[in-house]
Amino acid sequence: MNSRLTVAAHVLGMIAFCEREEGRGVTSDELAESVGTNAVVVRRVLSQLKQAGLVDSRRGAGGGSVLARPASEITLRMVHEAVMDDCAEFIGRHASAVGQECPVAPVIAGYLDDLYREAEEALRATLARVTIEQMSVDVMQRLRSRHGSQVA
Repeated sequence: MNSRLTVAAHVLGMIAFCEREEGRGVTSDELAESVGTNAVVVRRVLSQLKQAGLVDSRRGAGGGSVLARPASEITLRMVHEAVMDDCAEFIGRHASAVGQECPVAPVIAGYLDDLYREAEEALRATLARVTIEQMSVDVMQRLRSRHGSQVA
């Protein structure tokens, strides 16, 4: 598994937070600092999200990246589909052909493939139920419980 979905979800959650709480867009440098990665990585993810119609950018004061549609209409599954390759799997498969001379190896590989496909579909279904708005509200509740009334 790679971290593109995690970075993209973090980016969208941060954008939703800044739009709702501060009425502004977010720069790629701010996003990179929040995610804990390089701004180049964030810009690459933003480009994929923009291509999928999930984010847009504004120039000028209060500019930066903004959501292209309401946070309630963006699911984490949509985010996953925006940043992952069409054939990308959540769980890595055997890197090469398993030992064909071993009678057990192909059966184990087939078993694991079936199991992983089932697990991946369950994860996709879960991601489809969670919106950026829901994630943002849940994060804000956790933030308030951690820091009390100090958080807006």
